[in-house]
Amino acid sequence: MKANSIITAALVTIANASPAFIQERQGAQASGNGPYGAVAVSTDSALANHAIYIPTAKTASTAKFPVLVWGNGGCSSDGASNAKFLGAVASYGYLVIASGAPGSRGSTTAETMTASIDFAVKVAGTSGKYANVDATKIMAAGFSCGGVEAMAMSWDSRVKTIGIFSSGLLTNYTAASTFTKPLLYVIGGSGDVAYQNAERDFKALPTSTPAWKGNLPLGHGGDLNAANGGKFGRAGIAWLEYIFRGNETAKSYFVGASPGYKADGWTVETRALDQLKPFV
Repeated sequence: MKANSIITAALVTIANASPAFIQERQGAQASGNGPYGAVAVSTDSALANHAIYIPTAKTASTAKFPVLVWGNGGCSSDGASNAKFLGAVASYGYLVIASGAPGSRGSTTAETMTASIDFAVKVAGTSGKYANVDATKIMAAGFSCGGVEAMAMSWDSRVKTIGIFSSGLLTNYTAASTFTKPLLYVIGGSGDVAYQNAERDFKALPTSTPAWKGNLPLGHGGDLNAANGGKFGRAGIAWLEYIFRGNETAKSYFVGASPGYKADGWTVETRALDQLKPFV
């Protein structure tokens, strides 16, 4: 199935949505609470119109950085619109590429995200700041319209998992029934404008597709713009750490006798999590 067949109309709809869909721009400053500390936010002449987040700390030669490609709310091309969350992800040892340069005023499409993936694959393992990048481990994720763009990556063999933050399909409602990659749904409760679509999509997933859906009554976008991405961000980072590094502490956020998500107040529904095998 081609990505364009499920998202073209959706992208047009959200691109013309009210400003409520677009997170307030935070500028190109980022930091994080992960072990790699300070994060540089930059652009690269070889990748036009994208924001790149990567730790500045020197790392051991054996360290590997998985990749997160990110789509912004409202189809915005401001790659710094969720800088607090994306910086936190990078501080855990990830290359993060957001669609759009910091502060850009324009719009994106799924092809913008595909360009991020193409770039990550091309530079992974080269010299300089990309020497530690491992492009065999890529997560596509996004907020609102960006989540729709991420779902379009479901058919890209280079992408291992999909993250959907306050988002759901707006056209071709049956497409979710074909999703097979592990999915993380982070939704803002019944007051989230994406709530009904996300609930419908989750119900349509194949029973064999590993998926975790958490609802927190914070509305559209939740607390992504809080320090380190807030509770929305904590769920996202835990998913990355579990699925790409097999981190047992991160795993315990989602499963076990007393999973960590309970302390954060999530209402959770899962699908085939016992079938989830980390890509380590």
